[in-house]
Amino acid sequence: MTLHIWKLKVTVLTLGAVMTAAGLTSAQSADALLDLLVRKGIITEKEMKELKTEVDADMARAMARANKSKVSSWVDELKWTGDLRLRGEFFDNADQSNDPVDRWRFRYRLRLGLEAKLQKWATLGVRLASGSTSDPVSTNETFDDMFQKDTLAIDAAYIILQPPGWNWISVTGGKMNNPIWQTGLSSPLVYDGDLTPEGVAEQFVFSFGKEQRHNVFVNLSQWVVDEVSSSADTDAFIYDTQAGVELRFGEDIKKPILRAKAAGGVFFTQNIDASDLTEDSPTRGNSVQEGATKRYLRDFTVAHARAEVAWQLSSKPFFGTPSLLTLSGEYVANLAEAYDSLKRANTKTDPDQRDGAAGQLAFGSNKKKGEWQVAYQYKYLEADAVLDSLTDSDWGTDGGTDRKGHVIKGSYNVFDWWQLGVTALLTEKISDRTGANTTNAAHPERELLRVQLDTVFKF
Repeated sequence: MTLHIWKLKVTVLTLGAVMTAAGLTSAQSADALLDLLVRKGIITEKEMKELKTEVDADMARAMARANKSKVSSWVDELKWTGDLRLRGEFFDNADQSNDPVDRWRFRYRLRLGLEAKLQKWATLGVRLASGSTSDPVSTNETFDDMFQKDTLAIDAAYIILQPPGWNWISVTGGKMNNPIWQTGLSSPLVYDGDLTPEGVAEQFVFSFGKEQRHNVFVNLSQWVVDEVSSSADTDAFIYDTQAGVELRFGEDIKKPILRAKAAGGVFFTQNIDASDLTEDSPTRGNSVQEGATKRYLRDFTVAHARAEVAWQLSSKPFFGTPSLLTLSGEYVANLAEAYDSLKRANTKTDPDQRDGAAGQLAFGSNKKKGEWQVAYQYKYLEADAVLDSLTDSDWGTDGGTDRKGHVIKGSYNVFDWWQLGVTALLTEKISDRTGANTTNAAHPERELLRVQLDTVFKF
């Protein structure tokens, strides 16, 4: 084939692809272009036939390749998501005489997700993630064990159903992203951000006001914790109920000058004291029953209240980041009386350890290139305030309860897909329990400085 014909072939294929994307069939696109070239005198009839033969063959091969990756006709949209986080982490124990070990470790987190929209009213989601399969609140993998291969586990597998015309309700089933709303606290009180509970959840949203800018919402969840083969009466469950309101003020509801959101509810468990959760979900602060196996003392009934206010101070950015001031807060209280007396607990000190509170002030945003955010949080979480196995895994040494302290966090977006971050957590024990969030029985009230350096790549 001459250079002239080869260039024309490339041109026809390129234009044909563009027209095909616009809605024409591949054969119609190529034939129309070739006829136009003949009429303009750019090519001869003979050259047109040669080109048509080559173009038809190339398009046939392209169609064959495309058909191999064809999805079902009822799939309206496929969306891939994922990220890789590299982390360097330093632990500084303040009490050098009793616990002299300062520690560096390096970790990574890998997540890969796929979401499919099915006929506009159903969403199927699947996500794989790194990390230990025995830890429900961490997807981190530590650099160690002589380069052994790491596992990739199912982090989420769910279906969301939203009946046509019923935009106010959705039902989720499977291993899901947490449907219970939490504020943007750097270290939340009840749920770690990586937690993906299993079961069923229902969400209701009712919009009102100008341009439907405000809404009232209700979130309900019924999650399975443990299935006991010997008796259905001892299966363990978690239920969470939440109701709240979100208000937006300003001319543009997508970029409101002021956004306020608040919610309250009750978190409670069923039969969690009858299950041996030592291996599946080791306790990290809660009171436990005395005996050969670790079991929770009693079921939890935790009242929780959360609120967040975001104020756009100016329409102009401040040194490259939005002039956005965000104030977040949360309070929890375990209402279960068994955790007040602790008659069957493994400790006789500090009998009332059932409350928790946190507040945070943040400035800026970290969503786009050049944006940055800084935040400060104070957190106080008593030993039996919440279920310790579900809390922030970065709080203290390995997560859990029975600690108070400060969190200072900063992040910067180099690009939309690349973020740098640093977090410092300075915490100390609240009670003198030796089994609660400490590895040093001789000095349980020790202080701990934990610093994390992160670089995150999104794809």
